[in-house]
Amino acid sequence: MKKKWKALMVATLCLVLLAGCSGAPKTGTTAAENNSKGNNGETAAASELDWSKTDDPSLKGQEINVLWAVSKGAESPRVGMVKKFTDKTGIKVNIIGVDYNSLYSKITVSALSNSADLDVVEMDTIWAGQFLEGNLAEDLTDVIPQDVQSQFTPSSLSSVTYNGRLAAIPWYSGTKHFYWNKELLANAGITQPPKTYDEFREVSKKLTGNGIYASGWSWKQSEALITDYVSLTYAFGGKFFNESGKPAFNQGGALDALKYMVEILNTDKTVDPASLQWSEEDVTRAFAAGKLAMISSWEGRYPDLNDPAKSSVVDKTDVGLMPGQGDVVSAAVTGSEGLAIMKSSKHKQAALAFLKWIGEREYQLDEYVIEGQYPVLQSLYSDPELLAADKTGTIKKISEQYNYGHDRPNAPGYVHWSDLLSAELHQALLGQKTPEEALNAATEKIEKAIAESTK
Repeated sequence: MKKKWKALMVATLCLVLLAGCSGAPKTGTTAAENNSKGNNGETAAASELDWSKTDDPSLKGQEINVLWAVSKGAESPRVGMVKKFTDKTGIKVNIIGVDYNSLYSKITVSALSNSADLDVVEMDTIWAGQFLEGNLAEDLTDVIPQDVQSQFTPSSLSSVTYNGRLAAIPWYSGTKHFYWNKELLANAGITQPPKTYDEFREVSKKLTGNGIYASGWSWKQSEALITDYVSLTYAFGGKFFNESGKPAFNQGGALDALKYMVEILNTDKTVDPASLQWSEEDVTRAFAAGKLAMISSWEGRYPDLNDPAKSSVVDKTDVGLMPGQGDVVSAAVTGSEGLAIMKSSKHKQAALAFLKWIGEREYQLDEYVIEGQYPVLQSLYSDPELLAADKTGTIKKISEQYNYGHDRPNAPGYVHWSDLLSAELHQALLGQKTPEEALNAATEKIEKAIAESTK
């Protein structure tokens, strides 16, 4: 979602897994169209998995292994949360906990060895295409009923979808959000946060000075830079690929987005120059120290921003929609994740029962109350129990952004493309290339990478 990658290792795994697979996303393809084409004859999952039989008593006593990024092992709160599923169904769940950066390599090694040691795995949004085209995970398009899919937040559902096909069940909702310091805006005579990037640029000039910068961003050369670029690209009406599946981020709104980033950083000088070395955590720390007036960041910044032991801006901040531009009301990169069923699993129906439970109210409520992850069920955002658990009073503001989420390109090979693109974006921000030069170079390199992945 928001983590670093070891690109060489992953790129190598991509080449092994994707021999013969297209490296670019197809456009204009719906799930129904994909199914009519057969997905290599017939969706394998449709013939093996049955949503209506997830309560079958014969599943009792089965055991599934779930690979999750959990840091506390047996002491993780998730262990107790999942025990409720075992008590309800009789299906034992073994949580295999690893750090996030080890997830993908463990999944791919298991797939390459055709091992049946993993049944359910955590899936980041940027892996959806790899999971399906690389034949790692079951296609759940026709397995999870449409009336169930329609219950999920739009951003969480799109995050587990590739070319109209469902690679996983949504696990939690995530996008970036707009945070601002109410006191700093008021002192500058600004009565409301900017709703467009034109407004953002104008108010930024009023907010910068006396040791304060209008904004700070995680623009070091990393995946975090890509996430901000995605938000801005879609706000400016851009896109990453055209209808033919060719890179299109060197033109239109995508080019305008990079030009805007360069201008507010190097021309207006309203962006803290440390942004070129900052991670997302660095940005939050600077905001909490009162050094930045506005930032873009993920969920979970509260309650820490209102904790006197961690913040100098207690009760001085607010959160709302990311700005838009022109006809675009708002746009924010997604960071949702899902849970997928491995192709090699020997307990697929039990695994499906687990996925069904993950998407239901009981678990989703626990996920928010205990782990602080935001639900994928739209109905929960008006649920009295969840609203009562929201001690920060921000959940309504946070959830509105889920209607304006945009995914990073999640086609096979994206991890490698991301490194190529972030390197060129960073050179433009440093002033070493013009935005046109940087994006043209990125386009050429990525087209070459896509072509090589199809050989």
